[in-house]
Amino acid sequence: MSQLGRSAGLTGFLELSREVGVDAYALAAAVGLPPAVLTDPDLRVSVELMGRMFEMAAEQSGVEDFALRIAEHRRISNMGAVGLVIREQPTLRKAIAAYARYQWLQNDAYSLSLEEFGDQAVLRIHGPAWQQRQVQELSVATAVKTLKAVMGETWKPLEVRLTHSAPTRMETHRRVFGVTPLFNQDGMAVVLPRADLDLAIPSADPDMAREVTAYLEQMTEGRRVDLRDRVGDLIVALLPDGVCSVERVAQHLGMDRRTLHRRLAAEGATFSAILDTTRQDMAASLLTTSDRPLQSVADLLGFSSLSAFAHWFRRKFAQSASAYRAAHARAVDRPSAALVPAE
Repeated sequence: MSQLGRSAGLTGFLELSREVGVDAYALAAAVGLPPAVLTDPDLRVSVELMGRMFEMAAEQSGVEDFALRIAEHRRISNMGAVGLVIREQPTLRKAIAAYARYQWLQNDAYSLSLEEFGDQAVLRIHGPAWQQRQVQELSVATAVKTLKAVMGETWKPLEVRLTHSAPTRMETHRRVFGVTPLFNQDGMAVVLPRADLDLAIPSADPDMAREVTAYLEQMTEGRRVDLRDRVGDLIVALLPDGVCSVERVAQHLGMDRRTLHRRLAAEGATFSAILDTTRQDMAASLLTTSDRPLQSVADLLGFSSLSAFAHWFRRKFAQSASAYRAAHARAVDRPSAALVPAE
C-alpha cells in the first residue's frame, strides 16, 4: 500500500522552484502527480512521489539545501488541525505526544517516538527505507520547527542527527536547526534537555486542545493500517540490532509467529518477502545518500559479517555494493533507479 501524505508537504515548493530555475509542474508530471499538488495543500498523495520531486529539484538546480530552504519558512499552521492541537498542549511533553499520535494525518510514511536518558530526551523520527537526503532533512527540520513553535523561536536542540553524509556547505543547516547537525548517524533524531519536556506553555488553550483532539480522534478511529506496513516499520527499527527475526517482530506486535504469518498471508504477503524488500530499499538508500563504510552498512542491515552482506548484495543487485554506490551516488535526478534491484 502506498504511503500517503497531505500535499501540504509541498508548501513553498513552487515558489522556490521558480526562484532557482526549475519547472515544478514538469517535475510533478514526471513523477505522475497532478499539478494541483503544488497549490492545494489538502490532497492525499504518495509520499514517495513527493520525495522524488524534492530530490529531482535539488539535482536539477544544484541547490543542495533545497528542502531546508523550504522548511525554513514553514509554519506550524501548515500542519492544519495537527499543528493546532500540538500548539495548544499545556507542556512540551504533551505536545510531542500529540505530534506522535497524529503525525500520520500529515504523512503516514513517518512516525515519532520519544525516549528519555538521564538529563536528555531523544525525539526519534522513523522514516521509510527509500528516503533520500532532501526528504530526510525536510522531516527533521519540520520536527525542529514544530518544537520551536511551541517553545519559542529562541529555543534550540542539543543535537540534530541525520543518517546521510555531510553536505558541502552547512550555513542553512545551522540556521534552520540552531546547531551543526551530526551526519552518518544510525537514525534521525532531535535531542533536547529532558527538563524542557515538562515546562509549561503559557499560550496553551486547554479547551481548544480538547475540541481539536476530539475531532482528530474521530479520524483516528477510522484509520486502517496494513499489517505489512507495520511489519516493514519494525524491520527498519530492528535490523541494526542484528536480531530481526519473525518471532521478535511478532512479539512487538503482541502476537505469536503463526498468527503473524496467517495475517500477513491474508494480505498476500510473507515476512521473508517484506524483510528482503525492506533490506533492498535500505541498502540502496544507505549507499546513495551516505559515505558510510560498507561494514557500517552491513551492520545497519543486520548482517553478521561484511562478506555475508557482500554475497547478499551481489545476488540481489547483480553487482558489488561499491559498484552500485559509484553508479548511483549522483542519480537523485532519477531516484526510482536507486530503488529497483535486479531480479
